[in-house]
Amino acid sequence: MKLRLVFFFCILTAWPGAAQTSPMAAQTPLHLTLADAVSRAQQRYPLVLAAIAQREAGESEVSLARAQYLPGFGLISQFDRGTDNSPAGLLFPSALPSISGTVAPKYYDWSSVWTSSVGAYFNWELYDFGRRRADVAFYQALARQAAQQENLARLQAGAHAADAFLSMLAAQAELRVARADVARWHTIDQIVRVLVKQQLRPGADASRTDAELAGARIRLARAESRRQNAQAVLAQAIGSARAELMLDPDGLLVHASRAPSPAQLRARRPAAAFHPEARARHAALTASRFQLKELSRADRPRAYLLAAAYGRGTGISNPGQFSGHLNGLWPNSAGNWAVGLGLEYSFTRHLLIHRRQAVARARMHRAQSQYRQVILSLRRARRQAAADLAAARQLVLNSPIELQAAQTGEAQARARYRAGLAGIVDLANAEQLLSQAQSDDSLSRLAVWRSVLETAYARGSLRPFLQSVHAQTAAGVH
Repeated sequence: MKLRLVFFFCILTAWPGAAQTSPMAAQTPLHLTLADAVSRAQQRYPLVLAAIAQREAGESEVSLARAQYLPGFGLISQFDRGTDNSPAGLLFPSALPSISGTVAPKYYDWSSVWTSSVGAYFNWELYDFGRRRADVAFYQALARQAAQQENLARLQAGAHAADAFLSMLAAQAELRVARADVARWHTIDQIVRVLVKQQLRPGADASRTDAELAGARIRLARAESRRQNAQAVLAQAIGSARAELMLDPDGLLVHASRAPSPAQLRARRPAAAFHPEARARHAALTASRFQLKELSRADRPRAYLLAAAYGRGTGISNPGQFSGHLNGLWPNSAGNWAVGLGLEYSFTRHLLIHRRQAVARARMHRAQSQYRQVILSLRRARRQAAADLAAARQLVLNSPIELQAAQTGEAQARARYRAGLAGIVDLANAEQLLSQAQSDDSLSRLAVWRSVLETAYARGSLRPFLQSVHAQTAAGVH
Protein backbone atom coordinates (compact mmCIF):
# COMPACT_ATOMS: atom_id res chain seq x y z
CA MET A 1 0.00 0.00 0.00
CA LYS A 2 2.82 2.40 0.86
CA LEU A 3 4.55 1.66 -2.45
CA ARG A 4 1.34 2.54 -4.32
CA LEU A 5 1.08 5.89 -2.51
CA VAL A 6 4.72 6.72 -3.26
CA PHE A 7 4.23 5.78 -6.93
CA PHE A 8 1.03 7.90 -7.13
CA PHE A 9 2.79 10.89 -5.56
CA CYS A 10 5.68 10.59 -8.05
CA ILE A 11 3.22 10.56 -10.96
CA LEU A 12 1.50 13.73 -9.67
CA THR A 13 4.73 15.63 -9.18
CA ALA A 14 6.07 14.62 -12.58
CA TRP A 15 2.83 15.43 -14.43
CA PRO A 16 3.05 18.71 -16.46
CA GLY A 17 1.32 21.49 -14.61
CA ALA A 18 1.00 19.53 -11.37
CA ALA A 19 3.70 21.52 -9.65
CA GLN A 20 2.85 25.19 -9.94
CA THR A 21 5.59 27.75 -9.67
CA SER A 22 5.05 30.86 -7.63
CA PRO A 23 3.85 33.95 -9.51
CA MET A 24 6.91 35.91 -8.41
CA ALA A 25 9.28 33.25 -9.79
CA ALA A 26 7.43 32.97 -13.08
CA GLN A 27 7.60 36.68 -13.80
CA THR A 28 10.41 38.14 -15.84
CA PRO A 29 11.85 41.61 -15.25
CA LEU A 30 10.12 44.42 -17.09
CA HIS A 31 12.55 46.54 -19.10
CA LEU A 32 11.38 50.12 -18.90
CA THR A 33 12.42 53.46 -20.35
CA LEU A 34 11.25 56.80 -19.02
CA ALA A 35 8.95 57.33 -22.01
CA ASP A 36 7.46 53.85 -21.47
CA ALA A 37 6.79 54.66 -17.82
CA VAL A 38 4.99 57.89 -18.71
CA SER A 39 2.95 56.20 -21.44
CA ARG A 40 1.91 53.28 -19.21
CA ALA A 41 0.89 55.62 -16.40
CA GLN A 42 -1.19 57.83 -18.69
CA GLN A 43 -3.05 54.78 -20.00
CA ARG A 44 -3.44 52.59 -16.92
CA TYR A 45 -3.47 54.79 -13.83
CA PRO A 46 -6.86 54.47 -12.07
CA LEU A 47 -7.31 58.24 -11.73
CA VAL A 48 -6.90 58.59 -15.50
CA LEU A 49 -9.48 55.87 -16.15
CA ALA A 50 -11.87 57.56 -13.72
CA ALA A 51 -11.35 60.91 -15.47
CA ILE A 52 -12.08 59.30 -18.85
CA ALA A 53 -15.33 57.88 -17.49
CA GLN A 54 -16.25 61.28 -16.07
CA ARG A 55 -15.58 62.94 -19.42
CA GLU A 56 -17.77 60.41 -21.22
CA ALA A 57 -20.52 61.00 -18.65
CA GLY A 58 -20.25 64.75 -19.24
CA GLU A 59 -20.65 64.30 -22.98
CA SER A 60 -23.75 62.18 -22.38
CA GLU A 61 -25.19 64.85 -20.09
CA VAL A 62 -24.85 67.40 -22.91
CA SER A 63 -26.87 65.13 -25.19
CA LEU A 64 -29.44 64.71 -22.42
CA ALA A 65 -29.74 68.48 -21.99
CA ARG A 66 -30.25 68.97 -25.74
CA ALA A 67 -33.07 66.43 -25.62
CA GLN A 68 -35.12 69.03 -23.73
CA TYR A 69 -35.83 70.72 -27.08
CA LEU A 70 -37.65 67.61 -28.31
CA PRO A 71 -41.43 67.62 -28.05
CA GLY A 72 -43.31 65.11 -25.98
CA PHE A 73 -44.92 62.54 -28.26
CA GLY A 74 -46.21 59.08 -27.54
CA LEU A 75 -48.93 56.47 -27.81
CA ILE A 76 -51.15 55.31 -25.03
CA SER A 77 -53.86 52.70 -24.61
CA GLN A 78 -56.07 51.60 -21.77
CA PHE A 79 -58.50 48.72 -21.30
CA ASP A 80 -60.77 48.60 -18.26
CA ARG A 81 -63.51 46.43 -16.86
CA GLY A 82 -65.83 47.87 -14.24
CA THR A 83 -69.34 48.57 -13.11
CA ASP A 84 -71.43 51.39 -14.55
CA ASN A 85 -72.20 53.10 -11.24
CA SER A 86 -70.03 56.06 -12.31
CA PRO A 87 -69.95 58.36 -15.33
CA ALA A 88 -69.70 56.26 -18.44
CA GLY A 89 -66.30 56.21 -20.08
CA LEU A 90 -64.28 56.07 -16.89
CA LEU A 91 -60.52 56.51 -17.35
CA PHE A 92 -57.70 56.30 -14.89
CA PRO A 93 -55.37 59.37 -14.82
CA SER A 94 -53.37 59.48 -18.03
CA ALA A 95 -51.85 61.86 -20.58
CA LEU A 96 -55.09 61.84 -22.59
CA PRO A 97 -57.94 64.28 -21.98
CA SER A 98 -60.69 62.55 -20.04
CA ILE A 99 -64.39 62.57 -21.07
CA SER A 100 -67.40 61.24 -19.25
CA GLY A 101 -70.98 60.36 -20.02
CA THR A 102 -74.16 60.52 -18.01
CA VAL A 103 -75.11 58.31 -15.12
CA ALA A 104 -77.25 55.35 -16.19
CA PRO A 105 -80.95 56.00 -15.22
CA LYS A 106 -81.47 52.76 -13.36
CA TYR A 107 -80.71 51.24 -10.08
CA TYR A 108 -77.07 50.37 -9.52
CA ASP A 109 -76.07 46.75 -9.50
CA TRP A 110 -72.91 44.72 -9.96
CA SER A 111 -73.08 44.57 -13.78
CA SER A 112 -69.85 45.48 -15.52
CA VAL A 113 -68.75 46.46 -19.02
CA TRP A 114 -65.56 46.91 -20.99
CA THR A 115 -64.19 50.40 -21.72
CA SER A 116 -61.13 51.20 -23.80
CA SER A 117 -59.12 54.09 -25.24
CA VAL A 118 -56.27 54.26 -27.73
CA GLY A 119 -54.64 57.50 -28.82
CA ALA A 120 -51.59 59.66 -29.37
CA TYR A 121 -50.55 62.79 -27.50
CA PHE A 122 -48.22 65.68 -28.30
CA ASN A 123 -46.87 68.54 -26.19
CA TRP A 124 -44.08 70.99 -26.86
CA GLU A 125 -42.79 73.97 -24.95
CA LEU A 126 -43.03 76.88 -27.39
CA TYR A 127 -40.85 79.45 -25.66
CA ASP A 128 -38.64 79.25 -22.58
CA PHE A 129 -36.88 82.67 -22.45
CA GLY A 130 -33.49 80.98 -23.09
CA ARG A 131 -33.73 78.54 -20.15
CA ARG A 132 -32.98 75.39 -22.16
CA ARG A 133 -30.14 77.06 -24.06
CA ALA A 134 -28.53 78.13 -20.78
CA ASP A 135 -29.00 74.62 -19.44
CA VAL A 136 -27.25 73.11 -22.47
CA ALA A 137 -24.41 75.64 -22.10
CA PHE A 138 -24.11 74.68 -18.43
CA TYR A 139 -23.62 71.00 -19.25
CA GLN A 140 -21.25 71.86 -22.10
CA ALA A 141 -19.09 73.75 -19.62
CA LEU A 142 -19.19 70.75 -17.29
CA ALA A 143 -18.13 68.52 -20.19
CA ARG A 144 -15.20 70.86 -20.93
CA GLN A 145 -14.27 70.75 -17.27
CA ALA A 146 -14.31 66.93 -17.35
CA ALA A 147 -12.13 66.95 -20.48
CA GLN A 148 -9.60 69.23 -18.80
CA GLN A 149 -9.73 67.08 -15.69
CA GLU A 150 -8.80 64.15 -17.91
CA ASN A 151 -5.86 66.11 -19.32
CA LEU A 152 -4.84 67.06 -15.79
CA ALA A 153 -5.08 63.44 -14.64
CA ARG A 154 -2.88 62.33 -17.54
CA LEU A 155 -0.40 65.10 -16.74
CA GLN A 156 -0.29 64.18 -13.06
CA ALA A 157 -0.03 60.45 -13.74
CA GLY A 158 2.76 60.96 -16.27
CA ALA A 159 4.66 63.35 -14.01
CA HIS A 160 4.27 60.95 -11.07
CA ALA A 161 5.61 58.06 -13.14
CA ALA A 162 8.52 60.13 -14.46
CA ASP A 163 9.38 61.29 -10.94
CA ALA A 164 9.19 57.70 -9.68
CA PHE A 165 11.45 56.62 -12.55
CA LEU A 166 14.04 59.28 -11.64
CA SER A 167 13.72 58.39 -7.95
CA MET A 168 14.49 54.76 -8.73
CA LEU A 169 17.48 55.81 -10.84
CA ALA A 170 18.67 57.88 -7.88
CA ALA A 171 18.19 54.92 -5.54
CA GLN A 172 20.17 52.70 -7.91
CA ALA A 173 22.93 55.32 -8.07
CA GLU A 174 23.10 55.45 -4.26
CA LEU A 175 23.20 51.66 -4.21
CA ARG A 176 26.17 51.64 -6.57
CA VAL A 177 27.95 54.22 -4.42
CA ALA A 178 27.24 52.15 -1.29
CA ARG A 179 28.56 48.98 -2.93
CA ALA A 180 31.72 50.77 -4.06
CA ASP A 181 32.16 52.15 -0.54
CA VAL A 182 31.88 48.66 0.95
CA ALA A 183 34.35 47.29 -1.60
CA ARG A 184 36.89 50.03 -0.83
CA TRP A 185 36.61 49.60 2.93
CA HIS A 186 36.89 45.83 2.55
CA THR A 187 40.17 46.32 0.68
CA ILE A 188 41.41 48.88 3.19
CA ASP A 189 40.47 46.56 6.06
CA GLN A 190 42.59 43.77 4.58
CA ILE A 191 45.53 46.15 4.09
CA VAL A 192 45.28 47.52 7.62
CA ARG A 193 45.09 44.03 9.14
CA VAL A 194 48.29 43.05 7.36
CA LEU A 195 50.04 46.20 8.58
CA VAL A 196 48.76 45.69 12.13
CA LYS A 197 49.89 42.05 12.11
CA GLN A 198 53.33 43.24 11.00
CA GLN A 199 53.19 45.79 13.84
CA LEU A 200 53.57 48.61 11.34
CA ARG A 201 50.28 50.14 12.48
CA PRO A 202 48.55 50.26 15.84
CA GLY A 203 45.60 47.97 16.59
CA ALA A 204 43.31 51.00 16.85
CA ASP A 205 43.55 51.35 13.07
CA ALA A 206 42.05 47.87 12.65
CA SER A 207 39.21 48.77 15.01
CA ARG A 208 38.54 51.94 13.02
CA THR A 209 38.45 50.08 9.70
CA ASP A 210 36.12 47.46 11.21
CA ALA A 211 33.77 50.22 12.32
CA GLU A 212 33.92 51.96 8.92
CA LEU A 213 33.32 48.66 7.09
CA ALA A 214 30.32 47.89 9.31
CA GLY A 215 28.98 51.39 8.72
CA ALA A 216 29.41 50.99 4.96
CA ARG A 217 27.48 47.72 5.08
CA ILE A 218 24.69 49.40 7.03
CA ARG A 219 24.52 52.16 4.42
CA LEU A 220 24.43 49.48 1.72
CA ALA A 221 21.47 47.76 3.40
CA ARG A 222 19.62 51.07 3.67
CA ALA A 223 20.37 51.89 0.03
CA GLU A 224 18.98 48.50 -1.02
CA SER A 225 15.84 49.16 1.03
CA ARG A 226 15.39 52.57 -0.63
CA ARG A 227 15.80 50.97 -4.05
CA GLN A 228 13.13 48.38 -3.26
CA ASN A 229 10.77 51.10 -2.03
CA ALA A 230 11.42 53.23 -5.12
CA GLN A 231 10.74 50.21 -7.32
CA ALA A 232 7.42 49.59 -5.55
CA VAL A 233 6.41 53.22 -6.05
CA LEU A 234 7.29 53.06 -9.75
CA ALA A 235 5.41 49.80 -10.23
CA GLN A 236 2.35 51.32 -8.60
CA ALA A 237 2.66 54.46 -10.73
CA ILE A 238 2.66 52.52 -14.02
CA GLY A 239 0.05 49.99 -12.88
CA SER A 240 2.39 47.01 -13.13
CA ALA A 241 2.37 43.88 -11.00
CA ARG A 242 5.93 42.88 -11.94
CA ALA A 243 8.20 42.09 -9.02
CA GLU A 244 11.34 43.40 -10.76
CA LEU A 245 11.86 46.41 -13.03
CA MET A 246 14.90 46.96 -15.21
CA LEU A 247 15.40 50.62 -16.04
CA ASP A 248 17.01 52.03 -19.15
CA PRO A 249 18.35 55.48 -18.18
CA ASP A 250 18.37 56.65 -21.83
CA GLY A 251 21.66 58.52 -21.38
CA LEU A 252 20.19 60.79 -18.70
CA LEU A 253 23.23 60.41 -16.45
CA VAL A 254 25.72 60.91 -19.28
CA HIS A 255 24.23 63.96 -20.99
CA ALA A 256 22.75 65.81 -18.03
CA SER A 257 24.73 68.94 -18.90
CA ARG A 258 22.86 69.09 -22.22
CA ALA A 259 19.49 69.39 -20.53
CA PRO A 260 17.42 72.35 -21.79
CA SER A 261 17.49 75.65 -19.96
CA PRO A 262 14.39 77.47 -18.64
CA ALA A 263 14.47 79.77 -21.67
CA GLN A 264 14.41 76.78 -24.03
CA LEU A 265 11.39 75.34 -22.23
CA ARG A 266 9.43 78.60 -22.33
CA ALA A 267 6.06 78.09 -23.98
CA ARG A 268 4.59 80.46 -26.55
CA ARG A 269 1.54 81.14 -24.37
CA PRO A 270 1.37 81.95 -20.66
CA ALA A 271 1.55 78.63 -18.84
CA ALA A 272 -0.69 79.68 -15.97
CA ALA A 273 -3.74 80.35 -18.15
CA PHE A 274 -3.34 77.28 -20.39
CA HIS A 275 -2.45 74.71 -17.75
CA PRO A 276 -5.05 71.88 -17.62
CA GLU A 277 -5.77 72.65 -13.97
CA ALA A 278 -6.42 76.31 -14.77
CA ARG A 279 -8.61 75.36 -17.73
CA ALA A 280 -10.60 72.96 -15.58
CA ARG A 281 -11.17 75.67 -12.98
CA HIS A 282 -12.15 78.15 -15.67
CA ALA A 283 -14.63 75.65 -17.11
CA ALA A 284 -16.11 75.19 -13.62
CA LEU A 285 -16.46 78.97 -13.32
CA THR A 286 -18.17 79.11 -16.71
CA ALA A 287 -20.54 76.34 -15.68
CA SER A 288 -21.51 78.18 -12.51
CA ARG A 289 -22.25 81.30 -14.55
CA PHE A 290 -24.49 79.41 -16.96
CA GLN A 291 -26.24 77.73 -14.05
CA LEU A 292 -27.03 81.14 -12.60
CA LYS A 293 -28.25 82.26 -16.02
CA GLU A 294 -30.49 79.20 -16.32
CA LEU A 295 -31.97 79.84 -12.89
CA SER A 296 -32.70 83.45 -13.77
CA ARG A 297 -34.96 82.17 -16.57
CA ALA A 298 -36.44 79.17 -14.79
CA ASP A 299 -39.18 81.16 -13.02
CA ARG A 300 -40.59 82.68 -16.22
CA PRO A 301 -44.03 81.62 -17.48
CA ARG A 302 -44.08 78.54 -19.67
CA ALA A 303 -46.17 78.09 -22.81
CA TYR A 304 -46.97 74.66 -24.25
CA LEU A 305 -48.61 73.48 -27.46
CA LEU A 306 -50.93 70.57 -26.68
CA ALA A 307 -52.58 68.09 -29.05
CA ALA A 308 -54.18 64.67 -28.83
CA ALA A 309 -56.10 62.24 -31.03
CA TYR A 310 -57.76 59.20 -29.57
CA GLY A 311 -60.67 56.77 -29.82
CA ARG A 312 -63.00 55.52 -27.14
CA GLY A 313 -65.00 52.35 -26.70
CA THR A 314 -67.63 51.35 -24.16
CA GLY A 315 -69.89 48.40 -23.49
CA ILE A 316 -72.87 50.65 -22.72
CA SER A 317 -74.89 51.25 -25.89
CA ASN A 318 -77.52 53.45 -24.26
CA PRO A 319 -77.97 54.67 -20.73
CA GLY A 320 -78.72 51.62 -18.70
CA GLN A 321 -78.27 49.17 -21.62
CA PHE A 322 -75.24 46.86 -21.65
CA SER A 323 -73.97 45.41 -24.91
CA GLY A 324 -72.26 42.59 -23.06
CA HIS A 325 -69.58 40.15 -24.23
CA LEU A 326 -66.46 41.90 -25.53
CA ASN A 327 -68.11 45.10 -26.70
CA GLY A 328 -66.13 48.13 -25.61
CA LEU A 329 -62.82 46.24 -25.59
CA TRP A 330 -61.87 48.00 -28.85
CA PRO A 331 -62.28 51.80 -29.22
CA ASN A 332 -64.97 51.87 -31.92
CA SER A 333 -67.62 53.97 -30.19
CA ALA A 334 -66.21 57.50 -30.56
CA GLY A 335 -63.27 59.31 -32.09
CA ASN A 336 -61.88 62.47 -30.51
CA TRP A 337 -59.21 65.05 -31.10
CA ALA A 338 -58.10 68.14 -29.23
CA VAL A 339 -55.63 71.00 -29.76
CA GLY A 340 -54.77 73.56 -27.14
CA LEU A 341 -52.30 76.12 -25.83
CA GLY A 342 -51.21 75.80 -22.22
CA LEU A 343 -49.80 78.60 -20.05
CA GLU A 344 -48.29 77.84 -16.69
CA TYR A 345 -46.74 79.96 -13.94
CA SER A 346 -45.90 78.87 -10.40
CA PHE A 347 -45.46 81.34 -7.56
CA THR A 348 -43.98 78.59 -5.42
CA ARG A 349 -41.38 77.86 -8.07
CA HIS A 350 -40.52 81.56 -8.17
CA LEU A 351 -39.77 81.58 -4.43
CA LEU A 352 -37.73 78.36 -4.59
CA ILE A 353 -35.68 79.48 -7.58
CA HIS A 354 -34.96 82.81 -5.91
CA ARG A 355 -33.29 80.91 -3.07
CA ARG A 356 -31.48 78.61 -5.47
CA GLN A 357 -30.09 81.67 -7.23
CA ALA A 358 -28.50 82.80 -3.97
CA VAL A 359 -26.82 79.40 -3.60
CA ALA A 360 -25.64 79.41 -7.25
CA ARG A 361 -24.29 82.95 -6.88
CA ALA A 362 -22.23 81.93 -3.83
CA ARG A 363 -20.88 78.91 -5.74
CA MET A 364 -19.91 81.17 -8.63
CA HIS A 365 -17.95 83.45 -6.27
CA ARG A 366 -16.23 80.38 -4.83
CA ALA A 367 -15.31 79.19 -8.34
CA GLN A 368 -13.87 82.62 -9.12
CA SER A 369 -11.69 82.53 -6.01
CA GLN A 370 -10.51 78.99 -6.76
CA TYR A 371 -9.59 79.94 -10.31
CA ARG A 372 -7.56 82.92 -9.11
CA GLN A 373 -5.84 80.74 -6.50
CA VAL A 374 -4.88 78.18 -9.15
CA ILE A 375 -3.45 80.91 -11.38
CA LEU A 376 -1.33 82.27 -8.51
CA SER A 377 -0.14 78.78 -7.55
CA LEU A 378 0.85 77.93 -11.12
CA ARG A 379 2.76 81.18 -11.52
CA ARG A 380 4.63 80.50 -8.30
CA ALA A 381 5.35 76.91 -9.40
CA ARG A 382 6.64 78.22 -12.73
CA ARG A 383 9.09 80.61 -11.06
CA GLN A 384 10.20 77.99 -8.54
CA ALA A 385 10.77 75.38 -11.26
CA ALA A 386 12.88 77.84 -13.26
CA ALA A 387 14.99 78.61 -10.17
CA ASP A 388 15.42 74.91 -9.36
CA LEU A 389 16.50 74.16 -12.93
CA ALA A 390 19.06 76.99 -12.92
CA ALA A 391 20.48 75.77 -9.60
CA ALA A 392 20.57 72.14 -10.79
CA ARG A 393 22.48 73.14 -13.92
CA GLN A 394 25.09 74.83 -11.72
CA LEU A 395 25.37 71.70 -9.58
CA VAL A 396 25.92 69.43 -12.56
CA LEU A 397 28.72 71.69 -13.77
CA ASN A 398 30.55 71.58 -10.41
CA SER A 399 29.92 67.98 -9.34
CA PRO A 400 32.53 66.51 -11.78
CA ILE A 401 35.14 68.86 -10.31
CA GLU A 402 34.23 67.67 -6.81
CA LEU A 403 34.39 64.03 -7.90
CA GLN A 404 37.78 64.42 -9.63
CA ALA A 405 39.28 66.14 -6.60
CA ALA A 406 37.85 63.53 -4.22
CA GLN A 407 39.25 60.66 -6.30
CA THR A 408 42.67 62.28 -6.37
CA GLY A 409 42.56 62.96 -2.64
CA GLU A 410 41.50 59.39 -1.86
CA ALA A 411 44.30 57.92 -3.95
CA GLN A 412 46.86 60.20 -2.29
CA ALA A 413 45.53 59.46 1.20
CA ARG A 414 45.73 55.72 0.57
CA ALA A 415 49.31 56.02 -0.73
CA ARG A 416 50.34 58.22 2.22
CA TYR A 417 48.80 55.76 4.65
CA ARG A 418 50.71 52.84 3.16
CA ALA A 419 53.89 54.88 3.34
CA GLY A 420 53.24 55.75 6.97
CA LEU A 421 52.87 59.47 6.25
CA ALA A 422 49.17 59.72 7.20
CA GLY A 423 46.91 58.23 9.84
CA ILE A 424 43.72 56.24 9.59
CA VAL A 425 41.65 59.36 10.30
CA ASP A 426 42.99 61.08 7.17
CA LEU A 427 42.26 58.00 5.09
CA ALA A 428 38.71 57.69 6.53
CA ASN A 429 38.02 61.37 5.78
CA ALA A 430 39.23 60.91 2.20
CA GLU A 431 36.99 57.85 1.77
CA GLN A 432 33.97 59.73 3.12
CA LEU A 433 34.66 62.64 0.77
CA LEU A 434 34.91 60.28 -2.19
CA SER A 435 31.65 58.52 -1.31
CA GLN A 436 29.88 61.87 -0.90
CA ALA A 437 31.31 63.16 -4.19
CA GLN A 438 30.15 60.07 -6.06
CA SER A 439 26.67 60.45 -4.61
CA ASP A 440 26.58 64.18 -5.39
CA ASP A 441 27.67 63.56 -8.98
CA SER A 442 24.94 61.01 -9.66
CA LEU A 443 22.18 62.86 -7.82
CA SER A 444 23.04 66.22 -9.35
CA ARG A 445 22.67 64.77 -12.85
CA LEU A 446 19.26 63.38 -11.96
CA ALA A 447 18.34 66.65 -10.23
CA VAL A 448 18.69 68.43 -13.58
CA TRP A 449 16.14 66.16 -15.21
CA ARG A 450 13.88 66.35 -12.19
CA SER A 451 13.95 70.14 -12.53
CA VAL A 452 13.20 69.86 -16.26
CA LEU A 453 10.24 67.66 -15.35
CA GLU A 454 9.11 70.18 -12.75
CA THR A 455 9.33 73.01 -15.28
CA ALA A 456 7.37 71.06 -17.89
CA TYR A 457 4.69 70.16 -15.37
CA ALA A 458 4.34 73.79 -14.28
CA ARG A 459 3.72 74.71 -17.91
CA GLY A 460 1.07 72.05 -18.30
CA SER A 461 2.67 69.61 -20.77
CA LEU A 462 5.26 66.84 -20.49
CA ARG A 463 6.03 66.99 -24.21
CA PRO A 464 9.11 69.30 -23.85
CA PHE A 465 10.49 67.03 -21.15
CA LEU A 466 9.99 63.84 -23.19
CA GLN A 467 11.41 65.50 -26.29
CA SER A 468 14.53 66.47 -24.33
CA VAL A 469 14.91 62.92 -23.04
CA HIS A 470 14.50 61.55 -26.57
CA ALA A 471 17.14 63.99 -27.83
CA GLN A 472 19.60 62.78 -25.18
CA THR A 473 18.86 59.16 -26.11
CA ALA A 474 19.65 59.94 -29.74
CA ALA A 475 22.83 61.74 -28.64
CA GLY A 476 23.82 58.71 -26.58
CA VAL A 477 23.35 56.42 -29.62
CA HIS A 478 25.50 58.59 -31.83
